[in-house]
This record gives sequence, structure tokens and C-alpha cells, in this order.
Amino acid sequence: MGWFKGSVAVFIVVGILIAGGAEAQRRGMGREMRQMGADTAAGWDSRFERDGHLYGEAPARFLREIGGRLGEGEALVLAMGEGRNAVYIAELGFDVTGVDISPVGVAEADKLAASRGVGIDGVVANLSEWDLGQDRWDLITDFYYLDRALLPRIVAALKPGGYFVLEHFSTDHPEKGGPFGPRSPEALLAPNELFEAIGPLRVVHYEDRVVELDDGMHRGPAALVRLVAQKPAD
Repeated sequence: MGWFKGSVAVFIVVGILIAGGAEAQRRGMGREMRQMGADTAAGWDSRFERDGHLYGEAPARFLREIGGRLGEGEALVLAMGEGRNAVYIAELGFDVTGVDISPVGVAEADKLAASRGVGIDGVVANLSEWDLGQDRWDLITDFYYLDRALLPRIVAALKPGGYFVLEHFSTDHPEKGGPFGPRSPEALLAPNELFEAIGPLRVVHYEDRVVELDDGMHRGPAALVRLVAQKPAD
């Protein structure tokens, strides 16, 4: 379906809101703060210092589904957190740089990489200030971190032929998703919003639908946008 057979896929599925506990809601709002840039390194350090990985150790399901088609080379993982996706991408054979604002998160990502027998280059930095470079990366991933000002920089930072992979909550999530994740419109992606924002990239896979997540604190229905886009070759 979609990119898996060489065409663009658009899914719209009706979901059912499932109520959750106050703790899940509170932690979901913490994620919203991060997406809107209102949180601090210290705040994320305190979350990542808790027992167990906040979003689990397994990579996101969407990333696993498409991983074999992403090629090889230099990969940049934005808002890496504790490294579940960065480590998986390293296991695919990429040279991985992962950036996160939390020193604790980056340290946990390094530990996870070592336990899996791979290496990653963990960078503690604020993505609003960190230089992504120009025509530098064969792959850039962005899972659950929304900074619209970053999107043109991502486009510029991709090498010709490189891929951009994104998964993020849509504006349907407050109504159709679980108690985790952001609620304010500014922290959510509107239908088709990404198409204009990523400019010259060619969209090779796109979803806008409700799925079931089982990723640590993200457990239950989630209204998501999923995107794979490629920078045209010279």
C-alpha cells in the first residue's frame, strides 16, 4: 500500500476516543510542551531519569515498516530522546547522528546503542539553534517533534536523493485519539499542511489516519500524519 507499491497513499480512518488516566494525560501534555518549544532540558532530564524508557526501546512501527527502503549513508535523527529510532537506523547500516535537548536522553541513547552493538553520535543541542547543514544527510527523521520553522531547514539539509521521514499527531487526535499527546492546534498537523511546507520534496508515502500505538506512554489510538518524502536528485 502506498510507497510500499510505488505510489502515494492517503488514509483517512475514523477512530474512537478512549479515555485514560490523569497520569497519562499529564505526561501527554508534557510532550506537547516539548513540541511547542516551551519545555526545558531539565524537564526532559527528569522524565528520562525515571525507570524504563519513556517511549520504549523498540523503534516506531512505521519506521520498521519502511526501514528497508531508506537506503544507506548519513542519517540525522531529530529529537532523538532515549534513542529507540536512532539505534534502529544504525542497525540498518546508517552512520547516525542523533540530536536532543536532554543530556540524560542522549546518555540513555548511547547506552541503548552499546547494548545493541552499534554506535551513534549523540549531540546535546537545541534544534532551533543547531546547524543542520546543507545537502548533508541521506536520511532525516522527525518523530513527535513539531517545529514548523525547522521544515525548510530540513529540506535544505537533505542530500539530493535523500529521504525525510515524519510521524506526528494530527488535528484529529484530541477527538479521536487517546489521552496522550498534544491538544492545542499549534502543536498538531492539519490535513495536507506538510505538502506546502516541505516545498520541492517529492512525497512518496503519506497517511492521515487513526492507528493503535504501543510505544511506552503512547499506548492506544492515535490520529497521526505519516510522511516519507524524497529530495529530487540533481
